Amino acid sequence: MALLRGKRDGAFDTDQYYLEQAVRARLARKARIRLRRMEPVVLVTPRWSQAQRFLDDVAVDLLVGDPIVRSRTLSLAPLAGRTPHQAWSWLVLALTEFCQLSLEGPAWQVVSRRGFRHVMRELFARADQGERRCLMIHGAEHLQVEALRDLVDLFGEHVRERRGPARFNLLVAGMIDAPHFAFPDSDPLVLPDFAAGEALEVLVEHVGPEDEARLRTAVDIVGGIPAMLDLLGTEAAGRIADLVADRAAVWRVLGAIATEVRRSFDIVAADEALLARMEAIARDGPQPLDPTCDEALLRAGLVLAQGQPDGSRRTAIRAPFLADLAVAG
Repeated sequence: MALLRGKRDGAFDTDQYYLEQAVRARLARKARIRLRRMEPVVLVTPRWSQAQRFLDDVAVDLLVGDPIVRSRTLSLAPLAGRTPHQAWSWLVLALTEFCQLSLEGPAWQVVSRRGFRHVMRELFARADQGERRCLMIHGAEHLQVEALRDLVDLFGEHVRERRGPARFNLLVAGMIDAPHFAFPDSDPLVLPDFAAGEALEVLVEHVGPEDEARLRTAVDIVGGIPAMLDLLGTEAAGRIADLVADRAAVWRVLGAIATEVRRSFDIVAADEALLARMEAIARDGPQPLDPTCDEALLRAGLVLAQGQPDGSRRTAIRAPFLADLAVAG
């Protein structure tokens, strides 16, 4: 009886409930599984979601366990405003450096679309040798649409035609949620904000073990948006009580991000249909997904799409304090 009682009481991890509710950690596990299987991944990263930090953590985790996958994160921010020709050359250079490959033929061949596609096919084939590697590219919204479509199409073609074992993989992350931003036979992953428990843990890492009820109230105000939690934790350490008592203080602490949020809302508010939709969600709570309006609100980072048990999706305010904008408007 003692043995049976011990098995019953110790059969489940006491942290299981937290693990089930930790949506961002759960997505990290899903991404690691796909990458260990050498399956290409597209990751949709909403604004202020701290994509690079998430990918850095995944890259470190891939070095532990079996099989080991050596990864590197690479930001596409330097390509903002560049032409497709410049983007093609930059991508070829990044791949040759990461995989330690030499470029065969003249360098000027990659400034044309045809040359880029030819060179990348060859590089992908040569990269499928040696140790397991994964190049994690983020900030895809900075890349010209033509160059991004070429990159995704070429690697999808390489995966379909691969004959030997996979040794090179690609993860592409960005704020884009469109049909051309997906690999064949692979559903994109969407990087969620922190769940309540995860957000509380992030705040505690910054401010230390303050009153739990006060910290939970702060999380209830700003939600689980990673960049805002980081800023709240660094700028408001020791002043969480003031933020809980004064909603306007939250906006002051957020500083530059608050300016970005207001700018995004001003763009949305210029369209009467979008403004009415934002006000309805802020006033009445989550609404059935309306693609005609909600896509713009999702891109602005003001709302999120919540999956439902029946497979449908509902649109909700991303964080409670963002509803202040619609109410004030």
